[in-house]
Amino acid sequence: MKRKVERYGALALCLKADVCVRVPGGDLLALWLCACYDRGAVLLVAGADRSWRFSTRYDPLNKVRCMLLKTKSNWLVLLASLIALPSVATAQDGYWPEGKSYCVSLTYDDGLPSQIVHALPQLKAAGLKGTFFCPGDADYRWSQDDVDRIREEGHELAGHTVNHPCARKNDWVKPGNALEDYDDERMAKELDQNLANLIKNGVKREIATFAYPCGSTYIGEDKHSYIPLVKERFFAARGTKVGFEVPSNGETNLFDVKTFAGNQRDVAYQLNQVTATRDNNGWLVFMFHGVGGDHIAISADGHKEILRFLQEDDSVWVATFQEAAAWVKSKQEGKPASASASQAE
Repeated sequence: MKRKVERYGALALCLKADVCVRVPGGDLLALWLCACYDRGAVLLVAGADRSWRFSTRYDPLNKVRCMLLKTKSNWLVLLASLIALPSVATAQDGYWPEGKSYCVSLTYDDGLPSQIVHALPQLKAAGLKGTFFCPGDADYRWSQDDVDRIREEGHELAGHTVNHPCARKNDWVKPGNALEDYDDERMAKELDQNLANLIKNGVKREIATFAYPCGSTYIGEDKHSYIPLVKERFFAARGTKVGFEVPSNGETNLFDVKTFAGNQRDVAYQLNQVTATRDNNGWLVFMFHGVGGDHIAISADGHKEILRFLQEDDSVWVATFQEAAAWVKSKQEGKPASASASQAE
């Protein structure tokens, strides 16, 4: 087997003949390999230098072309020629803390019940922390016990206005609560109220963060920006421009940070965004709403799969939005950075 692998300079997987009988392509290949791993298969990875390592789980960061052969011992040998691996070597090493290659922040909008039911337990099981952008009072759709639980489990509680104003064109926007109905005075008052609610629940004023409802940064009929009002009150803010940030290029706007909606398409597509972020030494901010329920929802299983991938990737720094923003800001200002700022008083 080892000679075969060295000859092909690729990957090899040894499987019993009654387990797998074909190699499908595309996303089915990922499912097929996962099923093989579930049955105890082991992947032997041969590097260009003939070094060896073992893998016991499917890694979507590896793109392979597969060929199936049958041996005399009634085993199937999968030879998978490597097409591409993450180009981590091309990224700017040393930007993220503890030698990590990239950063991911898990954020949750609108204070939805499904986040308490599904997201919190899954985050706890994975040992990961998230950021919860909640409009209104901190217990907008949660109980005070829920809010306390979020804080006690080490997650970030963050701002999202009081009335969640969005564009008038959305038929679900209540009369008088459209962005076009706001002026600077009204928005300033609402931001102050939102910030006061956060402080009441133990958030430090100087590091409170914010997310623009519907990703819109304008108010009034003239659609002028209210980013200056946010800058006066918050440490950083997440927008909804699609994509990931590459802070090492010095162009990240900490008051309109890009994001990626976690409910788009399927988990494979979402993990591709993670791959691209890793390739570019970047910062990906996932934006979730419902988790296994409520609006704009990702399935609970899909959310769990994303967390599992991040949990098992040693090259990622999973940080709250505030922690990641603080790191980026310190780099922008040329100051010493800390990877573990606390939000609580």
